[in-house]
Amino acid sequence: MKINITFLQSSKYISVLLIAFFAFSCGSKKAAIVPQKTEIATPIKAPSVIQIKYGKILGVVPDSITNTRLYNFIDSWVGTPYKMGGETEKGIDCSSFTQLLYSKVYNLYIERTAHKQFTSKELNRFRGLDYLKEGDLLFFQRPNNVDGYIDHVGIYLDNNKFVHSTSNKGKNKKNGVQISDITNAYWQKLFIAAGKRKDKVQVPNTVVK
Repeated sequence: MKINITFLQSSKYISVLLIAFFAFSCGSKKAAIVPQKTEIATPIKAPSVIQIKYGKILGVVPDSITNTRLYNFIDSWVGTPYKMGGETEKGIDCSSFTQLLYSKVYNLYIERTAHKQFTSKELNRFRGLDYLKEGDLLFFQRPNNVDGYIDHVGIYLDNNKFVHSTSNKGKNKKNGVQISDITNAYWQKLFIAAGKRKDKVQVPNTVVK
């Protein structure tokens, strides 16, 4: 029986080609189903209304205002008239305002009068303005004060600005709860010292308005 050698060689060649083809096809399909990593962009949260408002007032970028509990509280009291001995929205004095702010913002009780807040055993007093941090107390005394008592107190915010209830009329020609600058010549003249409460603990922010 004669066997066609040429035919066998051709068949062997075709078989090799088919095996190579299927191997290549399977390899290609396997590579095609490898999942691709996709980058998901993190959305940038826009500053809140309260951050934009007080960022402009303090002269800082809105994102640097993180304690929205503090600024929401201030915003609800700004413009309240000054009243000696007052403790309500109809009129409030300096130490009542700081006492209320510490209670609502920091969940902390502090003394009722400016002098008692100044002499508290929970206070570390200092003079250097470079050490001021948000929430520090600022104490003042009138030049004609003869009894040596501290007669005014405010709370430091940022960028030399502080909030207080004062009988002194500011740029808007009104007294009461307002934001002033500690580097202003008037307040520099009356400034006695600043103070950090040892027992102050930062409370998490409330919902941003």
